[in-house]
Amino acid sequence: MGTTAKSRLKVLLIAPYFDKMTPGESWSTYQWVERICRETSATVLTSHHQGWDPSKSPIQAENVIDWKDYMLPRMLARLDHELKPGYMLFYLHCRKWLKKSLSRGTTYDLVHQINPLGMRYPCPAAGLGLKLIVGPFAGSIKNPPGFATSATDKAWFRKLRSFDTFRFRHDPWLRRGFSEARLVLGAAPYVKDVLKDIKLKAFAAEGETGVEEIILTTPRRSDPTQPLRLLYVGRIIRTKGLIDAIKALGRVSNNVSFILDVLGDGDMRAECEQESRRLGLETKIKFWGRVAHDNVYEFYKNADLFLFPSFREPSGNVVFEALGCGLPVLTTTLGGPGYVVDETCGVRVEAQNPESFVKNIAEAIVRINQDRSLLSTWSTGAQKRMESIALWSDKAERLMEHYRSVSQAP
Repeated sequence: MGTTAKSRLKVLLIAPYFDKMTPGESWSTYQWVERICRETSATVLTSHHQGWDPSKSPIQAENVIDWKDYMLPRMLARLDHELKPGYMLFYLHCRKWLKKSLSRGTTYDLVHQINPLGMRYPCPAAGLGLKLIVGPFAGSIKNPPGFATSATDKAWFRKLRSFDTFRFRHDPWLRRGFSEARLVLGAAPYVKDVLKDIKLKAFAAEGETGVEEIILTTPRRSDPTQPLRLLYVGRIIRTKGLIDAIKALGRVSNNVSFILDVLGDGDMRAECEQESRRLGLETKIKFWGRVAHDNVYEFYKNADLFLFPSFREPSGNVVFEALGCGLPVLTTTLGGPGYVVDETCGVRVEAQNPESFVKNIAEAIVRINQDRSLLSTWSTGAQKRMESIALWSDKAERLMEHYRSVSQAP
């Protein structure tokens, strides 16, 4: 893929917090920015904390405007990540800069606000008569009704998500960015449903993250005489569903030989460990705590099945990683993973309430254990699924097609 200087679009990118060295949203935003800058004449409006080193996140932008980000103290890092209190200052900086730029007669073929990933932040380019693309977005997912009482958030700031639906319906400041955008990108089709109270001009599903390459492996051929090797990677919080998976394993432990490796930490780790002991599974389930990202791939390589029973998951970077390694996935029908995982690369179960959820997970594990050939089929399918939706090179080309379509429209 390459673009001649004469045909390069003049693009304004709004992309705070991108950072190649920080996993998660910052990393994926960097991947988008870096590729867009290769193919367009881009001006990037961004924001970073004091001391951030741009040389470690190189981009080929025509111009970069980088404002200092306001951050909460380190002890409140999780709160800072969830609420992004510095975004309002960034918004005001962008708005002022944009108005001055336009008043000088500067023109752009289009404006693209890539992040924040959450949908609760207003767009500073809205209302200025610009050809606007926003996203990819994710989030604002509610718990299934059956989990309303059992899956309450322990962290008070996560409860602020309950205001999202109200704002999508009534906050003109927030609604304007979505309604004026020529295209809204969402991590999965559910994003369009979340925004159902706003009339969108166009919507396309495009995951905010991806993989650089598919790690080609031979299809997994799990030995039925050996324990089924299961793997969980992620935060251990209620909505990730780990405790439901442990209860499901307790139900099948007399008929299914298995080992579960749990990588990660969170406010429900102690409860999950206690539940595994209560069920007599302490020799079958090992809690490793936080593991260096590079080391996680060894676990992907050695596992038979990736357990990701999250029932309120906007995207799920680890699902992409697992599938990219040819590891089949057991997840729910909900959110981002419910879209990424299909019948070619794993199994999805309904999560309507805790009791039926545990039952559905248990039945799926029994089925897989009885027919281990499924793992080989899904392993091949996992790599093909990632090739179709997750390769960064293809994602960038699809975005350029959107750019050309929006820029050429009247």
